[in-house]
Amino acid sequence: MWMHLPRHPNIVPFDRVVVDELENRVVGFTSLFVPGGTLDENKSRVFKLKWLQQLIDVVDLLNLEYRVAHQDIAPRNLVVDEAADAIMLFDFNYAARVEYVSREEREVYSESRNDVKGVLFTVYEIITQDTSLRNKPHQDQNIGDIDLEGREWVQHPDVKLDHPVASYQQMLRAWKKQRTAAGSLFDGGGVQFGSAQKAITWPSRPKPPQQTIPTRDREGNIVGSYTMELIYEMRQDVWARAEKGVNWERPVQSDLEKGTRLLSTGEIIRC
Repeated sequence: MWMHLPRHPNIVPFDRVVVDELENRVVGFTSLFVPGGTLDENKSRVFKLKWLQQLIDVVDLLNLEYRVAHQDIAPRNLVVDEAADAIMLFDFNYAARVEYVSREEREVYSESRNDVKGVLFTVYEIITQDTSLRNKPHQDQNIGDIDLEGREWVQHPDVKLDHPVASYQQMLRAWKKQRTAAGSLFDGGGVQFGSAQKAITWPSRPKPPQQTIPTRDREGNIVGSYTMELIYEMRQDVWARAEKGVNWERPVQSDLEKGTRLLSTGEIIRC
């Protein structure tokens, strides 16, 4: 799904698929490197009101036009492009088509993980540094607990903002009211998938291969085995069975000269 998204200044772009040519399979992917750490890792920067507007706009685009729900909006999944002065969303691991559920493909839209709720909790967490409400299961997270409509949030002393806290709450209140009135995501109703002209769709995921896994006793001796569908596997486990596994990581782009690519062989390609 991430590959199908058009390039956008507020979404970290997909870069390349990494293919193991010996086994003819995908083993990973790369994305654009954005220096500076996530909003969760780097709390020293000023959180700007314009970044909140950018986040709201890109979530509306994903939900209402592309009919995609990110479902994991949080400070750990937001970075800042300092040069463009723009917030960027990444990690589409939980993304799904809005109102689409397929357990077989493991693509599941969950109203309890809707992106409006995700943005509200994220901004509250950034400003107050209170993570207690987010530590609950998604189905138990209640927007009423952040008191968006009532008192002003207490800004953590280490947090820097470029506008008063009330301005952030006002922007969120107006957006929540707009999305609730539209009935598009927030209340679980609204337009069915596929009615938006820009709705993104993609083929069903092929059934994963079956793998026979040996079981061992405490001494490491093989005592049996079991067969399961292998969605993914750690390379350490592949190597432990003395099988081939590609070590595919490359240096981050910031460590390479512009216009160069480094192959796993160590050969440098100048593009």
